[in-house]
Amino acid sequence: MNPNESFINRFYGKHPVISHLIIMVAVALLLVWFAMIFLNVWTHHGSTSTVPQVKNMSFATAAELLRDCDLGIEISDSVYDRDTAPGTVLESWPHAGAVVKRGRQVYVTITAFSPKMVRLTMPVTGVSSRQAISYLRGLGITGIRIVNVPSQYPDLVESAKVDGRLLRVDSEIPVTATVTLEVGSAPEIKDTSALDAAIDSAVEEAFDEPDNAMFD
Repeated sequence: MNPNESFINRFYGKHPVISHLIIMVAVALLLVWFAMIFLNVWTHHGSTSTVPQVKNMSFATAAELLRDCDLGIEISDSVYDRDTAPGTVLESWPHAGAVVKRGRQVYVTITAFSPKMVRLTMPVTGVSSRQAISYLRGLGITGIRIVNVPSQYPDLVESAKVDGRLLRVDSEIPVTATVTLEVGSAPEIKDTSALDAAIDSAVEEAFDEPDNAMFD
C-alpha cells in the first residue's frame, strides 16, 4: 500500500461499484440543485406583486398602473353599458389585493368601446306605432321620435329612419341611435264654416217658403 495514496483513491480501488454509485448520486443532487435555481429564476420565485384596485378606472389608466406594479393586462370580456363610459374596467381577476408573481397577466372585463349593434329581424313599417315602439325598445333602442304625417291609415307607421336612412329588415343600427317613425294621422279637416253657413241658409229658405205660400 502506498502511504501517499489518498483515501478516495484507495476506496475507489477497493470498491469501484460503490464509488460509481456515490458519484452518480452526487451528480444527480447537483443537477437537482441547478434545476431548482433555474426554476426560481424562470418563475420569478420570491418576486411578488400585489394586484392594485383598477375597478372603475379607464382601460388606459388601469394598464399604466398595472405596468408600474410589474403586471400585465388583458381584456377577457367586454359588455355594453349605456350608463358607463366606454373602456371602463368593471371587474378584474385576480381581484385587487391578491399577491401574485411579477409579470403575471391581470384579466379585466370592460365596457365596450363602441355601442352595441342590433339587427332588425322584422319590419317596423306597415305596423301600428305601438307595435313598432315595443319592438324597438325590446332591442334596447330608447331613442324613438314620432313624426305625424297625413295618411288615410291613422297610427300606421309609414316609414322608419335613422339619420335619414330608411330602415328595413336586416338593417343594423347601434342601440344609441335615434329612430324617427313617421306615423299616419287622420286627414286634416278643412274650415267648414262657409259650408255650414250655406247649409243653414238653405234650411231657413226651405222653411220660409211654405209659410209665404199660405198667405198668397
